[in-house]
Amino acid sequence: MSNDNKPQAFNPPGVHEPPPSYKHVCITPILPTSKFITLAGQTGDYKASWIEQVKGAYENVKKCLEAAGASPRDIVHVRHYIVNDSGDADLNKEHVVERGWAPLWIEFMDQHGNGHKPPDTVLGVASLALKGLLYEVEVWAIVHG
Repeated sequence: MSNDNKPQAFNPPGVHEPPPSYKHVCITPILPTSKFITLAGQTGDYKASWIEQVKGAYENVKKCLEAAGASPRDIVHVRHYIVNDSGDADLNKEHVVERGWAPLWIEFMDQHGNGHKPPDTVLGVASLALKGLLYEVEVWAIVHG
């Protein structure tokens, strides 16, 4: 483990190897000057395609974190909400974890989070707040001031 104050994600021995989009455990030091940042679920434009919704959600995560004085490198937990019935028969044949969001998340975290892969949870859901929304992502982050 690194001695810096950033979240350190890892996979413990004896636990199955997860997909490359996340690690099982994340340890983050808490200091008196630490700030715990929670974002509301972020989405893309509900009128956009599936992939554009995912990309838009990640761009909104970046903007929100920056506004709070953080970056994707400071994320300590992620929740991905994916609507089960996308309205696309071919996409619906795929499990929600295999619908193409994960490679985009990995690319996003490689580009903006120095390759950090915080723990995540993936949920298939019946619907989101607006008809047409197919993907939402929620993140928690910690920064030290």
